[in-house]
Amino acid sequence: MLLVKHYAWGPVSDMMEKRRQKIIDDLDSAASDRKKAETLANEREAALKDSRQEATKILSDAKENAQKTSSEIVANANTDAASIRKKAEEDAKKAKTEALDAARDQVADISVAIAEKIIAKNLSAEDQKDLVNQFIKGLND
Repeated sequence: MLLVKHYAWGPVSDMMEKRRQKIIDDLDSAASDRKKAETLANEREAALKDSRQEATKILSDAKENAQKTSSEIVANANTDAASIRKKAEEDAKKAKTEALDAARDQVADISVAIAEKIIAKNLSAEDQKDLVNQFIKGLND
């Protein structure tokens, strides 16, 4: 019995103790690895949450910039349209004035020609000018 205890029991006991210690170490290592994995999972979840918040902020900023740009474009278009409208009105007034002036000149020329034929050259050049000026005044009134 003593020999079995000395040669078999001692090595078997040592082997069992080493195995028990290895199992304890493995369990501690597994618990440590599990905690590391949980920590890593929490960090990844936080990073994902931050990424979602950042993406939402980027979209919000993009929408805001688009609205600002749209408002600026509309304001510029309205300003340009008003400017074009004003220039068109000025051009129309100028064209009307020029047309009236040309018509007055033509009417004066025609009136002088008619008056010359009717009066058969009895009027002097000065009298003709007076008649034309009176006629033009009558057109203006």
